[in-house]
Amino acid sequence: MNKFSEYCVRVLGKVRPNATFLSIKNYHNNFGEVSNFSVVFHVDYFNVVRKAEAIIKQAQYPGSKNFSANTMEQAKKELLASFYDTLNGYNPLYTCHGVYDQVLGADGQSLSGVKLHIRQGVLHINALKVRKRVITPVIYTKSNSASKTIAKRYLRSLTPLKDWVQFKLQPKRFDRLVVEKMIIKG
Repeated sequence: MNKFSEYCVRVLGKVRPNATFLSIKNYHNNFGEVSNFSVVFHVDYFNVVRKAEAIIKQAQYPGSKNFSANTMEQAKKELLASFYDTLNGYNPLYTCHGVYDQVLGADGQSLSGVKLHIRQGVLHINALKVRKRVITPVIYTKSNSASKTIAKRYLRSLTPLKDWVQFKLQPKRFDRLVVEKMIIKG
């Protein structure tokens, strides 16, 4: 772990272990967009997945031209199977074994929502987005997605998973992060 990551861990290790608000100012994403975020940090991902599962089970076909009712049912089945696997600790498509390490707080407990990318030495924060304000927009390239992919995106847009975000804490990637009156300067 590099000095910046160690500094971030020292600050984040002082955060109380239950859900709390966190803000990030002038965050630069991988595509060049710059935004300000307010998020809820220390959120239990499994609770978010459970809520998403309940919503997807109730979802109805919207009558879209981009996919059929049959395609939506297939997408729904696949998403629900994925949620089931996640909630039961099994994900055959998970490819991050050995890529991330847990980060321990001052109490020796794992910091929920924080992980360290081993090879890069970069901390990643996972949180639930409350608000986002774009400062510098970018034009994202349009992709030609299959109809089932479009249906899955539609279904996810109905759930709290649409607001699940990840940030890379690297110098010059953000101006400052504020949590419980503590500040991390990027």
